[in-house]
Amino acid sequence: MDNLQHQVNARVEAFVADITELARAAAYQALSAGLDTPMAGGRGSGVAILGRRGGKRTADEIAKMADAFLTHVTANPGQRMEHIAKELGLPTPELTLPVKKLLADGKLRVEGQKRATQYYPADGGSGSAKTTRAAKGTSAKGKGGRGRPKKKAA
Repeated sequence: MDNLQHQVNARVEAFVADITELARAAAYQALSAGLDTPMAGGRGSGVAILGRRGGKRTADEIAKMADAFLTHVTANPGQRMEHIAKELGLPTPELTLPVKKLLADGKLRVEGQKRATQYYPADGGSGSAKTTRAAKGTSAKGKGGRGRPKKKAA
């Protein structure tokens, strides 16, 4: 009986070792395939992002993101940041600096404030060509008639 138990244990250990090796190979293959793809996961044009997290982006990377953003806005004016980021396959915070550069260069204009901000190319679209205070980063305090009402003197 000991011999039979020993043979069963040996085969079970060999089977477990084979399964473990297959799982390890499959995980390695999936990881290798994932790292070889320089595109962000998402739909649309898929702006290339290097496979690193954190750190500074190069001026070239920011320029590519800005070009992709402007191209998308030109084709689809009036969309909000969340929708544009989803279409480009990028997280919203990644687009903040490229959008600020486009606004500063006068290539982009916005309407609305905060999450309701809609983006338009500067050379056309609906509405006025002004940018809002929220997009420029200025506050409404001290603008007269805005903000918290002042207390009346007693």
